[in-house]
Amino acid sequence: MLEQLSCTCDRCETPLGDEQLILSMTTDAGTRRAYECSCRAVTITVVGDEAVQRAERADERRP
Repeated sequence: MLEQLSCTCDRCETPLGDEQLILSMTTDAGTRRAYECSCRAVTITVVGDEAVQRAERADERRP
């Protein structure tokens, strides 16, 4: 279920990706990321370290 989550703009629901990433900060509690959409809204996400590591491993396996 969590693997199906995607980052979308809170205002206009546009999918957000690396192109919109403007800030990333990692702490003991996980990684916070700020994305700026073309509608000028900023969306903040919080990802636990384990989820980040799984996503990075999945990215490494992609061709």
